[in-house]
Amino acid sequence: MAFYFFSDKDPLETPQISQNSPLSCDLNVKICEVNFKGKTLKFQMQPKPIFAMTPVNFEIFGLGEFDFKNPSLEFYGLNMDMGKIKAKLSKNGEKYSSKIVLSACVIDVMRYRFEILENGEKTGIFIDFDLKI
Repeated sequence: MAFYFFSDKDPLETPQISQNSPLSCDLNVKICEVNFKGKTLKFQMQPKPIFAMTPVNFEIFGLGEFDFKNPSLEFYGLNMDMGKIKAKLSKNGEKYSSKIVLSACVIDVMRYRFEILENGEKTGIFIDFDLKI
């Protein structure tokens, strides 16, 4: 059985997902890679496991390959409406990072999308993550 979540947003911007659709990588367990325009980025969240309402460090490796001048982070729920949260990214050597807090709601598995922005505009680089309550 599949469940779909609808919103008034552009369907190309926020995909409809099934609660059972597996992710290719679990940030709760390990560093996850995303390939974009022939380059590999690595995403990590610490500490593990990740809990709602607890500060976590979101880290990105390989973002420096894209020559962004003002990268930032935006994250939001794909299967719930928790609003959009924007966060600044700080550069430290090869790593970009941000300290974030993920909100909780009444569903057992919340799927978040983390998108990289450049000057407030979407770059097309993103990773999805499941937070289990």
